[in-house]
Amino acid sequence: MKRILVTGAGGLIGSGIAEYLKKVDKDIEITGITSRKTNIENMDHTIKTVLGEPLTIPKERYDIIIHCAFDKKDKSNNVNTTGTIRWAKDALQAGVKEQIFMSSISSQSKFLTPYGKSKKYLEEWFFNNNFHVFRLGLVIANGGMLGRLIKSVNSSPVIPIIGGDKFPIFPTDPNTIYDLIYRIIIGEIKSEQNSGWNLQFKEATSLKKILTCLKKISGKKTFLIPLPYTLIYPIVKLAELLKISGLEIDTDNLKGLKRNSKISIRSDLSTLGYKERNLAEMIESWGRSLTS
Repeated sequence: MKRILVTGAGGLIGSGIAEYLKKVDKDIEITGITSRKTNIENMDHTIKTVLGEPLTIPKERYDIIIHCAFDKKDKSNNVNTTGTIRWAKDALQAGVKEQIFMSSISSQSKFLTPYGKSKKYLEEWFFNNNFHVFRLGLVIANGGMLGRLIKSVNSSPVIPIIGGDKFPIFPTDPNTIYDLIYRIIIGEIKSEQNSGWNLQFKEATSLKKILTCLKKISGKKTFLIPLPYTLIYPIVKLAELLKISGLEIDTDNLKGLKRNSKISIRSDLSTLGYKERNLAEMIESWGRSLTS
């Protein structure tokens, strides 16, 4: 039996990993590490602890740890950085020999946000210890940013398209993430130094195209209005300063969107043997589960 640890177990990627692995292999035992929930669907066990605190696990019990934990409230990303490394070191001391870190294509931007800097720093740590790094784009799955966009389509009659739809968005198929993890678990792919993979689509899409697909699914007559970045950013910044709740985007999202437009990195999907799915079909598949 393979025993797996998943940090950030209640989040989009963590819960998706557990659901996928339980479907494909009954001989996998999954322990979720979470800061909030005690019982999580598809998790055999849970460990409740907060990122930054010590990770106490039985020695030599687990085969692999998958790092998905991320504290959105940590704007400086100091806790996200030091806390992830602490858990990785704790896992090493407990005899966990395989580790996977969920990073972002934001780490490859020419102009890094605090989020991008944190991801880049962590990537180097995992590379230096011969562990795996997955770089993700916009994950087309039932939550995360896609979930926030669906919520906007369902609740707002007008949605601004930031930057007049000039900023490219690089999607990632969640099934690629999960299948690649399984291939590592069963030993099909081994750890090598700098074994990092860019799991985003080769060709970018646009926010307008994604929102148009979501409109079609929801049946809402939402108007999409192109607005310049220079107008949107100060409005969102003011709302943050005034602590106005209910925003589906923050200034870090906006900075990342702008800076990611300057990213130019290869996609490793074809090298790994994966074909890009039709984006509209992917969005429709996941979107229906969110709009139902």
